[in-house]
Amino acid sequence: MRTFLLSATFSIAALMPHPATAQDASFYDCQNDRIRIAIAPMRLDKALAKFTSITRCPVSIDTDQVRSRPTRTMKTAATKGRLTPGQALARMLRGTPLKSTPIHGGFSVSK
Repeated sequence: MRTFLLSATFSIAALMPHPATAQDASFYDCQNDRIRIAIAPMRLDKALAKFTSITRCPVSIDTDQVRSRPTRTMKTAATKGRLTPGQALARMLRGTPLKSTPIHGGFSVSK
């Protein structure tokens, strides 16, 4: 009975519409066009997730380069305006020791 309930639950979940997740490569479509962006100051991890959601540009963090930095407690700067994703990410990282670098289809963040 338990196996049936789990199977039924997963079957129903598979039929429900859901937003793209980080694993869904079809979500990413990073363009260099100016778009309206409004991201309030917040913790780095949340800001990068919001940035990716708005711009559809994936961001990777070079963990070897930021190992000694307290990235979990870093706050990003407010970013608002009609900006390219690169401009927006650079503004978000102002006031942190981090810099962004364009990579194929997205961005990398390192110190």
